[in-house]
Amino acid sequence: MIKTGPRFTAMTAPLPSTIRQEAEAGRRHTPDFAWRTLLLEVELFLIFIAATVAALAGFIPMWLGMIGNTVFIYALYTVVHEAVHANISSRRRSLAWVDTLAGVTACLPLWLNFHQHRRQHMVHHARTNEDDDPDIYARGGFWGWLLVRLPLALVGYFNPVQQYRDCRRFGCTRQEYVFTFLGFSAGAALVAAILAMGYWKELLLLWFVPWWIGQTIMLTFFTWTPHHDHHETGRYRNTRISLFPFANILLQGQNYHLIHHMMPGIPHYRYKPVFEELRPVLEARGVRIEGIFPDPRNEGPPLSAGTPR
Repeated sequence: MIKTGPRFTAMTAPLPSTIRQEAEAGRRHTPDFAWRTLLLEVELFLIFIAATVAALAGFIPMWLGMIGNTVFIYALYTVVHEAVHANISSRRRSLAWVDTLAGVTACLPLWLNFHQHRRQHMVHHARTNEDDDPDIYARGGFWGWLLVRLPLALVGYFNPVQQYRDCRRFGCTRQEYVFTFLGFSAGAALVAAILAMGYWKELLLLWFVPWWIGQTIMLTFFTWTPHHDHHETGRYRNTRISLFPFANILLQGQNYHLIHHMMPGIPHYRYKPVFEELRPVLEARGVRIEGIFPDPRNEGPPLSAGTPR
C-alpha cells in the first residue's frame, strides 16, 4: 500500500460490499416514531417564547434574549431536516402528516418554505457535490464562504423572485407554489406590521440578528464543513465525520453527517451509535474522520473514478 497522507491510493483489490451490513445497522437504530424530535421542537419554541417575552418585559437584558433566540434559530433547523426526511413519523407512515406539521411550524421563524425546501434537499442528496447540487454554492474556501457566498445566500431568502425560481428549478407542484407564496407573503406581512407599530429595534435584536447569526452557524456546520471541499461524490467520501469534544451535542449529530447521507432515514440522535458500530467498515473504505474543520490534506479534485482508496 502506498500512502500519501489521508488521500492515498491502495494497491489492493476492491473491498467487498458491506451495504447489507450498513442497512441492518441502520434498521436497528431507527425508531418507530421519533418522539425526541418533537420534544426538541417544543423545547426550542419554549426557549424562544421565554427569551422574547422576558426581554420585551425587561426581566432580562436584550442581549440575553438575543442569545436565547440565536440558540433557538440555530437548533430549529434540525427539526426541519428531520421532517423533510419524514424521520419523525419514521415507520408509522400513517402519521406522515406530523412531519409536515412539525416542519412547516419550524420553518416559519427560519423564513423557509417547507415544501420547496424538501424538494431542494432531496436533490442535494441525489446530486451531492456535483455541479448541480443545490448546495454547491458552498464550494470554495472558508473566508469566501463566510464573507461572500453565505451572505448572498441568506439575502436570497427574502427575494420572492429567487423563491419563484427555486420552485421552478426543483419542480414544485402548483399546490406547493401556492404554499410557498402564501407563507412568504404571510411572513412579509407580519414583519411589515411589526415595523408599522414601531417595534423595529425589537424585531432587529430579537429576530433578525439571531436569525442571521444562527443561520450562519447552522449553514457553516451543516453545509460547508461536512462537504468541503465539495468535489468528491462517492458513498464514503462525499461528506465526512467530525470528532471533537462535545461535537455530538453542539452539532446535534451533524458531526456524523456521513451517516446521514448513507442512511437518511436514521434520526439525528442515533447517528453516533451507528457510526461507532460501523467504524471499522468505514475506516477500511477511507472515510474522512477529522476534527472540527476539514483536513486540508483531503482537499483538491477527486481521485479518478477507477482508483480504489
